[in-house]
Amino acid sequence: MSLLQSVRIFILLLLICKSKITVNGINHKEFLISESAKMDLMQLDTELIGNLERYAQQVEDKVAKLRRIVQELRQPLEAAKGKEEEYLGNPLHSFPLIRHMYQDWRYIEEFMNKTVGEEQIDFLKKKLPELPWQADTEEATEAMIRMAETYGAKPWEMAQGLIDNVAFNTTLSALDCFEIAKLYFKWGYFVEAHHWLVNTKSLLYQEYSGVNEVLGMNEKDVALLQARCLMELDLKKEAKDVLLAHPDLAENSTNLLNQFEANPYRVVDSSPILTEDYKRLCRSSFSPKPSRLHCRYNSTTSPFLILAPLKMEEISLEPYMVLYHDILPDKDIEELKILAEPQLKAAEVFKKDGVSRGSERTSLGTFLPFKDMDPSGEPLLDRLTQRMRDITGMKLSDRYPDTNFIKYGFGAHYGTHYDFFNASNSDTEGRGDRIATVIFYLNDAPFGGATVFPRLNIKIPAERGKVLFWYNMNGETHHVDPNTLHAACPVFYGSKWAMAAWVHEWDQMFIQPIYREK
Repeated sequence: MSLLQSVRIFILLLLICKSKITVNGINHKEFLISESAKMDLMQLDTELIGNLERYAQQVEDKVAKLRRIVQELRQPLEAAKGKEEEYLGNPLHSFPLIRHMYQDWRYIEEFMNKTVGEEQIDFLKKKLPELPWQADTEEATEAMIRMAETYGAKPWEMAQGLIDNVAFNTTLSALDCFEIAKLYFKWGYFVEAHHWLVNTKSLLYQEYSGVNEVLGMNEKDVALLQARCLMELDLKKEAKDVLLAHPDLAENSTNLLNQFEANPYRVVDSSPILTEDYKRLCRSSFSPKPSRLHCRYNSTTSPFLILAPLKMEEISLEPYMVLYHDILPDKDIEELKILAEPQLKAAEVFKKDGVSRGSERTSLGTFLPFKDMDPSGEPLLDRLTQRMRDITGMKLSDRYPDTNFIKYGFGAHYGTHYDFFNASNSDTEGRGDRIATVIFYLNDAPFGGATVFPRLNIKIPAERGKVLFWYNMNGETHHVDPNTLHAACPVFYGSKWAMAAWVHEWDQMFIQPIYREK
């Protein structure tokens, strides 16, 4: 058995065992959206690579010993070559031959059957439950597709580290591209899948294919999927050319094409919904048109602002939307992160059947204040709540309004949605709908992460210290405003930290008229 074959068996064991892991009873980590989980994964990868290296060393030691045995066993045969009869006439040659043939090969068989690297294999088995699952890989692949689609990145651009005109010093492998192609195919995006497969084949020619085969992919797999894509696009001649170009598929190409034709692929489309306006606004090429709105100092929404007015930028009048600058000091931002970050978990959204996770929102979040929060954090929340009163000029009946601390990591986004519910649920019961929204931006996120309003053609980049405030409902009629549809663009490098808070309509009954049609 060669060293490469032994390593293949070792890695295939990893893949086979991994496929048998079940979700039940295992404390699973959020690898996609948790930085600490990814750090742990990187550390585990380092340990596993070291373990594989030790396994390979043991295999090499065994191979080296076998080669020395071969060399020693061959010496008598080389000495007897061409004069075998004379050689065997010497009893000092005949006896070693008989003894060797009777005895040595039995020991050699025992040595060949002796397993090496058992300790390393046991270590690998022990660590398998800590590895990502298929669902994690698909979620990460979906994030890559979401970034590619949102920012218009071509396969060859993304593979070379170019996203939205930003070049990163990193690349994708053939295995990475193949995974993206497979998910595109699963969703029925055959053109996109074909483009990623072309890129996969290009990278395969540049990489050592033996490793890719061990890791579950070879040129035959790529060619088969590419031909299937072309058949789904009704390009039979092109599909046949792909099969004929591969030596293992050429002879059976006609039968394969007939099978593809007789069994059209059944699409399972669970792709993210990304509108053209959303993608256009998220891209760096978007340039807002000049407006007649202006910037000024706000000193009217609370008595305190008479002494310390706030820098305010008008964004929209219908609906009313303004952006405040330099609101939060760095000290408060860092204190807020320290308070909230340990409580972060996968964000959820309100749905008809209750609150649950969904692919439309891929971030970490926590509500403040949280249960058993250290009282030392209350002065900070008091300051933030007062700042919201200053900004909005609205009444907050509770000591702290609904406040959601959010972290967007790799590929994280929030699809187009409204902040109002326009329905009865646990959030609106007893206090009415969300009449207004306040978003605090807690860091600079230059690579994605902007807040966009597709129906208003408005884009707000995430910049540290800014606060965005808008009305979700008409101030007089309290009718919901469909133009407040908004979304968070995917983050494609680094992280975005934000905090969202909502003001409820019934709290305003003594400071704003509430009109209800009968």
